Amino acid sequence: MMTELLPSLFKRIEQAEKEAHEILSTHEVSKSRIIFLEGLLREIRSMPVDVETYFQESIKCLEVGCIRAGMVLAWSGLFEILAERLYSDKEAEIRSVRPKWKFKDLAELKEQFPESQILDVGKEVGVVKKAHLKVLQGHLATRNQCAHPTVYLPSLNVGIGYVDELIAFTKLYISP
Repeated sequence: MMTELLPSLFKRIEQAEKEAHEILSTHEVSKSRIIFLEGLLREIRSMPVDVETYFQESIKCLEVGCIRAGMVLAWSGLFEILAERLYSDKEAEIRSVRPKWKFKDLAELKEQFPESQILDVGKEVGVVKKAHLKVLQGHLATRNQCAHPTVYLPSLNVGIGYVDELIAFTKLYISP
């Protein structure tokens, strides 16, 4: 009789834990805040699997204390979506405003030109708004601090905020 109740009991416990984390995510309980980020991933399920994986791995990095790695992976996810949108919607305009840029496809564009220049051209062709450009440049600078040898050691709170913002920006650039 008791063993028949176990699956139901476990399900209720899991639901209670999920609800507790949702409530606690607005406070300073980092594990709950990380679980809140996982909830945000549901909102961007329409992304390509590889990009979604960047964000999943980013959150896993935050969970185990690899904050800089998590931030680098989150930037990679955002930039992949942004570059795909830019290339698919505005390839001809990119070639027009940057006639010296020679590339045959998106991969070559990303390999040959710095991300900062790709952001700039994104603004010039209207994919990136002026206000967003400044924020994205700041996020790129933070990513660079995390990816290259520096003394920058962001806290978990900073990492969570960074990933949260990049998920929000990613949603802006997912093609309808």
